[in-house]
Amino acid sequence: MKWDLSELFKNNEEFYFEMDKVNKLYEDIKKYKDIELDSDNLEILLNLEFIIKEHTNNILIYGSLNYYKNISSEDCIKLKKDAENFTSDINTKLKFIDNKIINLGKDTINKYIEQNKNLDIYSLYLNNLFRMKEHIQNDDVNVVISENNKKINESLTQYNGLVRDMKYGDILIDGKLEEVNNSNYSKYISSRNRETRKQAYFSVNEAFKDKAQDYSEILDYIYDLRIKNAKLEKYDNVLEKVLFEENIDSKIVESLIGAVNNNLPLIWEYLKLKANLLNIQEPHLYDFGVPMDFNMKKKYSLDEAKEIINKALEPLGEEYLKVVNILLENHFDAELDPNKHQSITFSWHTYSFMNYRCSYNDLKNMIHELGHIVNYYFSMQEQPFVYEDSTIFVGETASLINEILLNRYLYNNATSKEEKIFYLSKEIENYFVTVYKQTMYTEFENELYLLKEKESLTNSLLSQTYNNIIKKYYGENIIYDEISSNEWMRLGHLYRWSYYPYKYATGLIMASVVVELLVDKKTLSVQEYLKFLKSGSSKYSLDLLKMLNVDLTDEMVINDGFKVLEKDIKELKKILNN
Repeated sequence: MKWDLSELFKNNEEFYFEMDKVNKLYEDIKKYKDIELDSDNLEILLNLEFIIKEHTNNILIYGSLNYYKNISSEDCIKLKKDAENFTSDINTKLKFIDNKIINLGKDTINKYIEQNKNLDIYSLYLNNLFRMKEHIQNDDVNVVISENNKKINESLTQYNGLVRDMKYGDILIDGKLEEVNNSNYSKYISSRNRETRKQAYFSVNEAFKDKAQDYSEILDYIYDLRIKNAKLEKYDNVLEKVLFEENIDSKIVESLIGAVNNNLPLIWEYLKLKANLLNIQEPHLYDFGVPMDFNMKKKYSLDEAKEIINKALEPLGEEYLKVVNILLENHFDAELDPNKHQSITFSWHTYSFMNYRCSYNDLKNMIHELGHIVNYYFSMQEQPFVYEDSTIFVGETASLINEILLNRYLYNNATSKEEKIFYLSKEIENYFVTVYKQTMYTEFENELYLLKEKESLTNSLLSQTYNNIIKKYYGENIIYDEISSNEWMRLGHLYRWSYYPYKYATGLIMASVVVELLVDKKTLSVQEYLKFLKSGSSKYSLDLLKMLNVDLTDEMVINDGFKVLEKDIKELKKILNN
């Protein structure tokens, strides 16, 4: 299970040659700066713009994926940097097109669409352009925004290097010193030996604490640049910018945070239940990684994982499974390799990346990432490039549906009480990690942007703010170690993206609703679901979800999501009492 990136470029030479081709295409498009647009040359201009963007996207993907395969290679580091800088430059140069179209006015553009039916394909794109009108800036401002984005990318490279070079020290295991690293930390933090968990937890967080000044300075600088860019694009704040781009009402984030806050007692009940079952007195944060697996030590080889995934996803039909197996063949890089980035799992285009270590979490991550790339594959087959990429907001639904189906399959095929408890607890913890914790991260991030408007994000301020929020979400029945306040440094999404986690939370809630409609009630057909997956971004996110009979602007949808969790906790208590 390794990538074959030759579908993008056969080698680095071809990659750089592609940059030359794009530059030549840009020379062709540049002449339109001084040409008055009519319906025919508007079509030519838009076609050429998206040809350039598609080529540039491939350049960025290839450069980035090669880097994550070999993060210590100077050649790969250069490849990624060259791809990012080139993409940023080209996208900035193409901004004149947006301004030129907007200057024509919406009425003129609508008239051109009536005159030239070939422009129909761009209707949503053009309508969205006018919706974004006040946020599209002139060339001078766009150059500043582009320079800020380059600085953000440089800071992210610095951050990635900092994470890569972290050394966590040694801990004592069975009388021997063992080095803690990204590959074995998850094993130690989930150990049934409490002293091992504590040592691993303190070892990692102490190491991050030693670098707190570096991490806080990078985060402060990135947030400052993101706020500046939002203001340059005439948004009140970064949240408004992120949501406006996807045409999502900010009330959804407010409703999510409110609903989760109202349902915190549910997760406190589960954490207490878990601590009692594991016989943990006065639990600390490092205690909750222990699986309720009764020391079964379940492992799933790559071959077993593929078989389980195929069986779990049977409710989605043969067409879906066919694509799953196409992508598992040469689009999923899962094999262990010390040169790879060790601590992240992600998907981009039709490619997924992870280090598969045979645990339940690896199996879950694999089926999750397949949701992303199958979604993209279907969309790419049906949509033009302008709409082929699903919004992240919608894409998480596809991935989390897969996770739910995996857990259902494993639970229904469990052969013992212990197995049933294990898989049911995993479903509950999926809610905890995906809904509660991701909402906690969203609330934390929101607080950081508000603070950054007034003052610098110092190490002490970041730690104090994080400490307050973990106590709010985990509740009063836990002992909080001072070192826990440094965990914010380990939240990579804070650095890499703006307001990403809430999409996981809303995604699981939406996915729960869809699985109920698709599998339980059967009021949603497989074909309707596949149509949704094939739609890319050809509609706004909330309109796409309505294809699945999910209206996320209805607060009841978010609140109803917690009924699933309540039901699972009751079922777990019932099994434990039998």
